[in-house]
Amino acid sequence: MRPVMNADGNSPYTLRESEFNDIRELVHASTGIALSSSKMELVKRRFSPRLKALGLDSFGAYMDYVRSNFSSEEAHFCNAITTNLTSFFRENHHFELLVSSMLPELLSDQRSDRRIRLWSAGCSTGQEAYCLAVMLHKHVPDLARRDIRILATDLDENCLARARQGSYPLSEFEQVPDSLISSYFRYEVQTHGRQERGVYTAKDTLKSLITFNKLNLMQGWPMKGPFDIIFCRNVFIYFDKPTQVKVLQGFASLQNDRGFLCLGHSEIISNPAALGYSLIGKTAYRKISGRGC
Repeated sequence: MRPVMNADGNSPYTLRESEFNDIRELVHASTGIALSSSKMELVKRRFSPRLKALGLDSFGAYMDYVRSNFSSEEAHFCNAITTNLTSFFRENHHFELLVSSMLPELLSDQRSDRRIRLWSAGCSTGQEAYCLAVMLHKHVPDLARRDIRILATDLDENCLARARQGSYPLSEFEQVPDSLISSYFRYEVQTHGRQERGVYTAKDTLKSLITFNKLNLMQGWPMKGPFDIIFCRNVFIYFDKPTQVKVLQGFASLQNDRGFLCLGHSEIISNPAALGYSLIGKTAYRKISGRGC
């Protein structure tokens, strides 16, 4: 059996430039991720395990396989290239804005039937969605009486499986206050083979607020909204400008007037008004009334 990596940690497969171009064209068409020419080694490293699993000896053979079996291989193809780096309360200024401005305004509407919807787009392994759920529990005293839900989506099925489980190693909670951990997570010891590790698992009080679904932002969006708050952080960094515009237009079409949008720390909209948004804080935006619908 061909090894996945050589002894020095490198892939044993050769990736030709033409093969790399084929892969990155399909990556862009399938996921919106724009790979620069500098990502050739990353692509080789990410896809080599898939070649091994299929018993293929070249990237050319793999691309032939993908084209012939795209419906069954699409998930593996997309999962191989997506980067899933996240943590609890990452870029905390957005959660501070959620508590200081977003939630108070939304909760000021005293209608008993007022629904509030949040969307964690590109949720990865779920930490962001659980942080949103913690903030709702902590800062909405009558949460049980309100119609508030979180939709969390990602195109990586492996990440979604972990998100639904809601179990995370202790190292991911270093920046989380003990009071929040004890209130919303339970400590467990999980066994993996002969190894045991301590994890914190989200309690059902958090899980009941969140629906995790697979969604590719480059394909049709089945939900109708409208959403009051959208978090889509550190996703646009992988998109080229036309793809960013397309997704932002989609967000605006699904948001309530004056709804909120949070992007990653380096994801700055150069002309937000043209897309129906106004800047209200550090990579935080608000939908302009009457725009995008």
